[in-house]
Amino acid sequence: MCMNTELTEAHKPPPQPCDEQNEDVSTEVPRQSALRFTWVFLLFLTFRWLTLLLLRPGGFIRDWSDFDTFLGFASLSDYGLYPFVHYWLEWPPLMPWVAVGAYQLSSQLPAWTDDARLWFVLILGSVYVLFEAGNLALIYLISKRLYQTERRDIPVLRPVWLYALLFVPLYTMLGFFDAVALFFLLLALYLALREQLVRSAIATGVGFMVKIIPLLFLPIAVRQLWNLAADRRIGLRDGVLYVVSVALTLLVLAAPFLLVQPAWLLAMLRSVLGRSSWETVWAVMEGYYGFGAVAGNRLDATENAFAIHVATLPWWPISLLFFLLYALIWVQRADYAQPRNVVALTGFSVTFFLLYSKGYSPQFLVYLLPFIILLLPNRRGVVYSLLLTTLNVLEQPIYFVLVPDARQLLLGVVVARWLILGVLTLEFAFVIWGAMLQRLAFVRRYAPAALSVLVGIGLVAGLPEMAESYTQRQLREEPAAPLIGYLNTQQAKAQTRWLVLDDHTLLHHFKPYLHAAYTIRVAGGANLPPEAPNRALEETLGEATQLWFVTQQLGEASKPAPPALGMPLVRYDFANNYQLVLLTRRAGNAPPPLARLANGVNLIGGTAEKVAGHFVRVTLYWWAVVPPTQSYTVFTHVLDEAGNFVAGHDSFPVNGQTPTHIWRRGHVYADPHTIMLPSNLTGGRYAVVVGMYDYDLRRVPAYRSDGSAYQNFAIPIGELNLP
Repeated sequence: MCMNTELTEAHKPPPQPCDEQNEDVSTEVPRQSALRFTWVFLLFLTFRWLTLLLLRPGGFIRDWSDFDTFLGFASLSDYGLYPFVHYWLEWPPLMPWVAVGAYQLSSQLPAWTDDARLWFVLILGSVYVLFEAGNLALIYLISKRLYQTERRDIPVLRPVWLYALLFVPLYTMLGFFDAVALFFLLLALYLALREQLVRSAIATGVGFMVKIIPLLFLPIAVRQLWNLAADRRIGLRDGVLYVVSVALTLLVLAAPFLLVQPAWLLAMLRSVLGRSSWETVWAVMEGYYGFGAVAGNRLDATENAFAIHVATLPWWPISLLFFLLYALIWVQRADYAQPRNVVALTGFSVTFFLLYSKGYSPQFLVYLLPFIILLLPNRRGVVYSLLLTTLNVLEQPIYFVLVPDARQLLLGVVVARWLILGVLTLEFAFVIWGAMLQRLAFVRRYAPAALSVLVGIGLVAGLPEMAESYTQRQLREEPAAPLIGYLNTQQAKAQTRWLVLDDHTLLHHFKPYLHAAYTIRVAGGANLPPEAPNRALEETLGEATQLWFVTQQLGEASKPAPPALGMPLVRYDFANNYQLVLLTRRAGNAPPPLARLANGVNLIGGTAEKVAGHFVRVTLYWWAVVPPTQSYTVFTHVLDEAGNFVAGHDSFPVNGQTPTHIWRRGHVYADPHTIMLPSNLTGGRYAVVVGMYDYDLRRVPAYRSDGSAYQNFAIPIGELNLP
């Protein structure tokens, strides 16, 4: 029992609970919170592991992950070759050796016939899942330190739920080991908040041996220790002790490799410093639009050539500038006895490092997201997380897989991300030095909305370029590309705007590229019941006088067009057994070609267009009516208004890959040429002419449809209007 002493009304304090009540309040709420977190943790762990088992890392777009990379070097252990014993890698040794262990264990299990990687991915991926689960637990523990003591208005589990719902950590876990490095960064932070100095230092050292980024916590820990110390000597002592503990941890973990061959570790460190910029503002300033890669012979311990492109920026002055700026911010006074300030300084350091880093990979975002949702577990944090996630997806896989030619997309992504990182440094700085930064409160207040609008406008503006880039990329890989190219010429369009495909399976080859130029219909296919006539096709073609008919031959035998569609006028055979037939539904003759050459070749179409830079792209379509008996050279020339030569490109067809002496009767050959224009060329109208000449440099006579010869036997195929 407990008793409250009666006091006068004026001096009576608020009623105080008795000891039993105090015990209920102090233990029941944390117990319920822990119970709720346990269920979140179990759901999270189950979801992550089943995702590893049942989903591909790249989804339908591409299976893109580091599992294949790790499998490649881990399999070298079958030959007695081991990382940092016989070769170097660009990562510290711990995870490569974990991969070797996972591979050796998986090799003892019968391989799955559909995908031999199954057991290796499950074993190594399960390691990632465990550390990812550890990240969730650490976010929960750090959140308790932030919001059970400082901000009781924010539920402790809110950051936990937000992290569980984020896409990027899940996607990263499916193919990259950054969740492991993040675990040690968060562990070092949590232990520092508990003032467990040596354990935090060990976590920092182990994290560095996984990936270099966890070492960022070293200056944060030293700053916290300096602030918490009773005097500077104690702070200096604790800081030195932390640094020494990190160094000893590194030495212990690196000792086996240092004793065997230290040169491999030194090569790894040189590769980190010597690799090229990638996927950052620095990379696009240097004109590089590719992803991160490291060059060099991994079997050479003295390798120094790690860059894949030439560095044009002054990296040492840039590094010195960022170091001095960070040092200036680091020495600013703040109360690091408050856990929230320590977490904010960690988030600030990670963000500042990403602003400075010469390279960025989409999986790096996992190092930043925990600090966003820990410090901003609200709408602002969600907006920042979604914006960065959107940029990540636009970068990979949209840019690198689907539209690698749309360089403006990558430029927009890296600039937008750099701006968001800059705003996040301000957000984290406000947590620590809010009173000093009130002049920037307006920027901070409207930054999420402004950045959302900026990214949205950029995305909408970039959609046409992305669509065009995707279309052109797929067209380059399309087996029917020569036929599609010809149908897009003005010569083919002038003959008919109707296109009938023999089978429904051909539709996805032609419709995406020709739907704007032709009315496309399908004559047959497995989905069409044989007893039901295609009445819709007959009704549609009722008004057509001529049409193109496309089929794909089986073997050498030609597949005739259905008589009901019309009478054939001319037939062209294209690459990959595609056949194009011009049919007439009325009496008529086949249209003449653009030019008839005396060597038995007809030019049936051609295009000329100005492309990026000082280049003209010319594509010619030659029809071998009679196969030539020798190899002719094709000339493509640009002439000014007076008929003078300006620029040109002469070569055997298809840059020598398809010389005319091997041409087959009736086949059409698509022949691309690229002409480089002079850089000092003035504006005006220019003509593009083409033709052929023989070994003696004599031009092959070329004739119009009326039998008259083209001037100089040069066939005009288009004009260029240059500004």
